[in-house]
Amino acid sequence: MRKIALAGIAVLLLVAAAPAASRAEDRVPPPRVRAWQTGLLRDDRLRHVSLAFTAGLGTGLVTRSSVAAAGAAFGLGLAKEIRDRPHTGFDAVDLIADSVGAALAAWATHAVR
Repeated sequence: MRKIALAGIAVLLLVAAAPAASRAEDRVPPPRVRAWQTGLLRDDRLRHVSLAFTAGLGTGLVTRSSVAAAGAAFGLGLAKEIRDRPHTGFDAVDLIADSVGAALAAWATHAVR
């Protein structure tokens, strides 16, 4: 009886551990979820905007120049994308996000002057 119980437990564990067969459509998130995972507001792109804004604003406050703020922020983003090119590829949309942060930093620097 004990061998049968152990065999039953082993079968249950194998069935539970087996990957479930599913269609590709079942594994892909719905369009509403994919939009924020891959779109302009995904987490990575928001980080690009915030880092460019922070770096640009810091530069702009020190130099009191909105051009320096935008240039430093955009340059930092461009350098990062060039460095990432061999690993993950150059992402132009990330560079656009950096440009948004640079523009916001230039605007904020100009507003503070």
